[in-house]
Amino acid sequence: MRNSILFVSLLCVLLPFVLNAQEKQDYWPDAKVSVQIKDGKLIDLFDQISALTGIYFSYDPSLVDADQPISIEAKNQTIDQVLKTVFSERFSFQFLKNQLIITVNQQEDGSGDSAAIFKSVFKLSGKLTDQQTRQSIPYASISVSGHPFGTISNGDGEFRITIPSEYKSENLVFSCLGYSRHLISLDTLMQSELDIQLTPINIQLKEVKVTAIDPMEVMDQLIENIETNYSTSQQLMTSFYREVLKQNDDYINVSEAVMDILKSSYGNTFRQDNIRYLKGRKTKGARPSVLMVDFKMQGGPYYITKLDVVKTRDSFIDPEFREYYKYKVDRVILYRGRPTVVIQFEPDGRFDYLTYEGELYIDRESYALVYAAFSLSRNGKKVARKSLIRKKPRGFNVRPIELNYTASYKNHNDRWYFNAAQASVKFHVKSRRDKINSVFHSISDLLVTDYRETNLKRFSRHENFNSSEIFSEIITDYDEDFWGDYNIIKPTEDLRNALKKESAKESSFHTNPQTNQLTLQKSMP
Repeated sequence: MRNSILFVSLLCVLLPFVLNAQEKQDYWPDAKVSVQIKDGKLIDLFDQISALTGIYFSYDPSLVDADQPISIEAKNQTIDQVLKTVFSERFSFQFLKNQLIITVNQQEDGSGDSAAIFKSVFKLSGKLTDQQTRQSIPYASISVSGHPFGTISNGDGEFRITIPSEYKSENLVFSCLGYSRHLISLDTLMQSELDIQLTPINIQLKEVKVTAIDPMEVMDQLIENIETNYSTSQQLMTSFYREVLKQNDDYINVSEAVMDILKSSYGNTFRQDNIRYLKGRKTKGARPSVLMVDFKMQGGPYYITKLDVVKTRDSFIDPEFREYYKYKVDRVILYRGRPTVVIQFEPDGRFDYLTYEGELYIDRESYALVYAAFSLSRNGKKVARKSLIRKKPRGFNVRPIELNYTASYKNHNDRWYFNAAQASVKFHVKSRRDKINSVFHSISDLLVTDYRETNLKRFSRHENFNSSEIFSEIITDYDEDFWGDYNIIKPTEDLRNALKKESAKESSFHTNPQTNQLTLQKSMP
């Protein structure tokens, strides 16, 4: 029983790569509905229409305020008629299969009455560097103080953030592990391109205080306080997801999407999170003129959400498996201005199932897990070699060499919310007969850019992503201006250069919806 639970846990965390094209159903603007909302919100109207018709809504959260108060009663009216009673004439609606896209008419300048559901935005970009070394600071958090939206810097320390103008009197906050928080008042900014230098800190308690902390007591408090520290209501999260696949130094595929995540209560470990696609893009995939191998890992956005280890109660969190790990307090630091205990963990012996090693950052005051960095243990990689390779050509040797994961949480109104995750997986693929000796590296990034409470219980069957779907099949081509006012993770310079050189030939990156493990297939240029 223990082995099977650990195995499922790894599959949920480890395999972030592909989604099957969904069966879609067409809906039309003349479909009639009856809705009634008193002292509710715009999101309640969306939820009611979705429940009645199966249609889901795609819109830019910086332009459409889903929390705007509304009251409406409509009987046997078309969806178009219902929406026009709520939205101003600045907005138009386009139906695409079971998706209704809300856009702002291009000819409008954004002026008008205050009741219109419209917000102008301004965009900031820049780079974060270490004040002392001038080196770039990757994966730092950038957000507006006191509000649940933001972004992170890329691997080069660069960032881009879109902010509704109503927050122009607020502070922009920059924070990163090992650095003091940096605040800038938005109404004092004179330029849109920023050069931000963060001051490094390394504040630790004295050794006698560190050793006095019992790691097992901290782990017990983490579990005991989950429902106090994390949301016990449904959350609708807007998120950005990026998948990058490389063979040696060559980019094979880059796919990106804005997704909705319907996150269930942290008090209910059995209810799964739901994911639906809003909009996306991908490269055509440049391949050099050498013998290549098709590399497939199934899961995509569905699996990276499982890196929310507080929600999934992974093996190194779950008290049931604690005897199989050993924990120690490594240090106490300031993390985002709060005292934080860093606990190291590793397997306490060799086992015939998947185990991990890494660090847990636990807030000293609330006992909330705020950051986790972990990877498969040495013995776990050996087990993974047997369990993850579903299919490979004869004569191929495939070996996992790196399987690393991170997850972070953000504090808002004394609750912690799943904020970002990354899965970095490397496999060594070798065949003497075919003269192939390659390292495949897949990097999946997830960033939650906004979140709010919702009464929505689930996405419809037609829009809900699951573990067997193929992510790349529903994505269109790469376009630099595609995202508009969505907050995203800015591509790194290396990735931007690769995208500029992409081939006009469509990628031969194929998928097998029947497997949820690694599949390899020989492919000629």
